[in-house]
Amino acid sequence: MQRFTSGLIVLILAVPLWAQKIDTAMPSRDRVVPIHTALDHLTVIEVGEPVITVATGSAAFKVEWRDNKVFIEPTEPGVSTNLFIWTASSRLNYELESAGEVGKMDFAIDYPKPTPPAAKVTISSGSHVGGGDPAAKSSEIEPMLGGRPVRSESVKPSERGVDVFLKDLFEQNDTLFIRYVIRNNSNAVYIPGIPRVIALNGVHSSQTLVGRENSQLSEAEAQKLWAQKQMPLAILDGKLRSAQLAPGEETVGVVEVKLPSPSQKASVLRIDFSQDGRGPVAATLVL
Repeated sequence: MQRFTSGLIVLILAVPLWAQKIDTAMPSRDRVVPIHTALDHLTVIEVGEPVITVATGSAAFKVEWRDNKVFIEPTEPGVSTNLFIWTASSRLNYELESAGEVGKMDFAIDYPKPTPPAAKVTISSGSHVGGGDPAAKSSEIEPMLGGRPVRSESVKPSERGVDVFLKDLFEQNDTLFIRYVIRNNSNAVYIPGIPRVIALNGVHSSQTLVGRENSQLSEAEAQKLWAQKQMPLAILDGKLRSAQLAPGEETVGVVEVKLPSPSQKASVLRIDFSQDGRGPVAATLVL
């Protein structure tokens, strides 16, 4: 009788582990993957390369990332939303289902490392095989070199308005990802929406922009700019972690824009958001 009871306890304890899922998937920009979550439990997505940034549509899910791992934890019941993960070679799309039973949740989703193509080695006169020819580069690593932080030392927080702080840029082919933070210092709810991005061509300024590459200009500095032409850029995608901000709240967003052709390339971009109670909300970026 004791032996039967012990076996039954082991069987009962093992059932939830069989139901919880650990999946292996292949990355795809064209597929939306459903993820089942549970309160007080983490779901881990482990992709095959470093994560550049993530964005989700609701603050009801706590989403963090480190290296190639993304951690998802629902904080409220009855809420579902979507999630985007950007890596150097792909964008992954998910639908986060509302928190349910632990036995039916997705514990982990693993992705294999992308297989880099064979490196091309160019041997010319004076080069040495095995000597580290700089012409031979890994296509997996090279796009990562485009990622760069945005300097914003001159941007000071406002006392009663909405502030935008540009954080990171990632450029791949003719696409630019801009990650930013919006902070609502006003006394009213603010709904930022997906911003417009304007390329400023033929920029003149009373203050030199030499050495200000990858910088966000302050409002006073931006007002000293004059552009011969302003050209709206196509918005390919955009997401905010929170769709609206109560007074004192902040959120993270990402906007994906198509860069202009080389002949029309601009050195300054203006990112325009919805107006707050005081007037326009914008950030000016020197590329």
